[in-house]
Amino acid sequence: MKLKTYLAALDVASLATPANFGYGSAICRRNAVELISEHETEVEAWAGGLDGTVKEGGGSRRRVHLYLKDGKLQHHCTGNPKHHDIFCKHCVAVALYLQKN
Repeated sequence: MKLKTYLAALDVASLATPANFGYGSAICRRNAVELISEHETEVEAWAGGLDGTVKEGGGSRRRVHLYLKDGKLQHHCTGNPKHHDIFCKHCVAVALYLQKN
């Protein structure tokens, strides 16, 4: 299955806390997602790096890796500490970007 096909049917909000979904939505809405590489089953992208408050999508720029493994979505953001890989605002932003593009 292709990553974009998988994401098209996914409720991204269900993967993140409400706050991270809101922050990630703002990052995406402000066009702060830049693809590094895109393949059928994986994407690497930069997300964030905007001025303003966190609520407005402001904050650090992070590298995100979204990919399918055994038919399930996997994710990693360089902003998450080791062994605490949450679906953060940067992951949300990239997933939403892929859904709309």
